[in-house]
Amino acid sequence: IQARAVVIATGARYRRLGVARLEEFEGSSIHYWASPLEADLCSNEEVALIGGGNSAGQATVFLATRARRVTLIARRPLSETMSQYLIERIESQPNIDVIIGCEIGALDGSPGALEGVTIHERASGKDIRKPARFLFSFIGAEPNTGWLHSSGIKLDERGFVLTGDEAGSDRLPLETSRRGIFAVGDVRSTSVKRVAASVGDGAQVVAAIHKYLAAAPVVAQVVEPEPQRAPEA
Repeated sequence: IQARAVVIATGARYRRLGVARLEEFEGSSIHYWASPLEADLCSNEEVALIGGGNSAGQATVFLATRARRVTLIARRPLSETMSQYLIERIESQPNIDVIIGCEIGALDGSPGALEGVTIHERASGKDIRKPARFLFSFIGAEPNTGWLHSSGIKLDERGFVLTGDEAGSDRLPLETSRRGIFAVGDVRSTSVKRVAASVGDGAQVVAAIHKYLAAAPVVAQVVEPEPQRAPEA
């Protein structure tokens, strides 16, 4: 396929917990985002949330407004991974428990209906069971960029595509380190991983492509004529 410009929009996929029975609860009791819909489901319920970044902190505070109790589980101290204003809001909420240095070890309940999680203390090896009707996983996302590793396009340390000024001082908005190749949406480094933002990228890249094409020289393509076959006898 020949093209004068290319847009990469291959997105990212949420990291999944490496625990048994995960598939039994996904789509019903395990969620990867906390919208008002999930908050309504959690009304007066016990909820567990794993993750230590700002997205995890924001979701914890939001869910605590509806849930009976939210247990936040993180591997590292929140001060190393989360903004201070979120830490202070979490500490001020009486129905939020924070467990540090732990990970999810097991899930229990009937298929489609989570009842509790087993929390594994990494230092001591001790297991703690916590009741939980819902589990929210905020352990990050992986970009679909494995196919780009030999392309010469610059990626950040997590594998997301660098664009604009991060890709080069003379790059157009959303343009990668290679001229005429652009990236939009969740696959792009520093994107906010929201549907509305990805739609905005898609609209913005059209203007960038027009600007690129207006300045880029047109390379004539030589099309070889197909060989003529002798008529059949």
